[in-house]
Amino acid sequence: MEAERKNVDQNIDTFTYSEEENTSAEVPRQLAASGIFFQCPMIGLEVLPQEEWHVKIEEFIKEQMKDDPILQSILLIQNCNHNRTKVEECIKLLVTYAENIIRNKDEEKYRKVRLTNKTFVEKVLPIKGAIEFLESIGFVRKRLMYQEQEEDFLVFPEECLCNLGSVQSSVDDLQTAERIQLVLDRNAQVLLPSQASKQVSLPPEFFIVSTTEIKAEHQKRTEKLESEMILKTKNMRMKEQNRYKSNYKYCLIRVKFPDCLILQGTFSVNEHLSDVLEFVKESVFDEERPFKLILSSGSTFGNEHENMTLSELNLVPTTVLLFTNDPPENNEEHPYLKDELMALVQ
Repeated sequence: MEAERKNVDQNIDTFTYSEEENTSAEVPRQLAASGIFFQCPMIGLEVLPQEEWHVKIEEFIKEQMKDDPILQSILLIQNCNHNRTKVEECIKLLVTYAENIIRNKDEEKYRKVRLTNKTFVEKVLPIKGAIEFLESIGFVRKRLMYQEQEEDFLVFPEECLCNLGSVQSSVDDLQTAERIQLVLDRNAQVLLPSQASKQVSLPPEFFIVSTTEIKAEHQKRTEKLESEMILKTKNMRMKEQNRYKSNYKYCLIRVKFPDCLILQGTFSVNEHLSDVLEFVKESVFDEERPFKLILSSGSTFGNEHENMTLSELNLVPTTVLLFTNDPPENNEEHPYLKDELMALVQ
């Protein structure tokens, strides 16, 4: 029973939750990472938080695509709205507006969209780039009579019906366009043993739910653990562990080298062990020498584990792995890590 309790608490002994509130009597904990950062290969080599990239991407689209309003509006729709469900609903409605004109070009009612229509207000108006898309394919704003009063409409002019081929092409582009992808930055750090042994906290960006909710859930689980232990099956314990892991979007992996230096990187919980292996390979002085990563329990990973996610391998939210490889064939000694990483040691 005691062993099971320690297994549940294993991830919390070294890395603790980030405190949302601190009293003056408390000593602030050191953060294990300063946050979650990304790169955008399409735009540049900067490393920024996700929210800053959202602003920068929108500025990039507006500036670089200003001479192509159709492409600009499509990229705004795909990249500058956070709720993907609402984006998909909006795209579906925009496609419907366009296809209604293409299929019924002789019917005037299909060429008018009332801007105060409930569906338009809820599904199109809030989406950045949506109105711009309609205007770029030919719609113009007009005041028309509706139920004995003037209202604002988007109208597709009759003289634009000769350009329906272009409208169809724009609709196809809207449906097939892909988002500009951000790449998770590893935020690589090299730690001394004394730095790694300090009690540290995960920053809030690592969590899906609030840290207060996670702490409350963990406390409740710990209090009930002993009384429930006898009744729990292995399957029930696995389900409980999976619920705990589902609180996280990201995880920290630390790799301890024989010289006691520790390499730390940030990963998505849905990345694979192969991504960790690649990160380590790119970090070591000799990339060609085979190596293995070993759990502190002594267990090793096989080829069958490389395509499993870090969540599936129970490496979430934090794990320390041990680096091992065969001694070099010559007598020359080099640091395990590359010079640029060794420069990070403080």
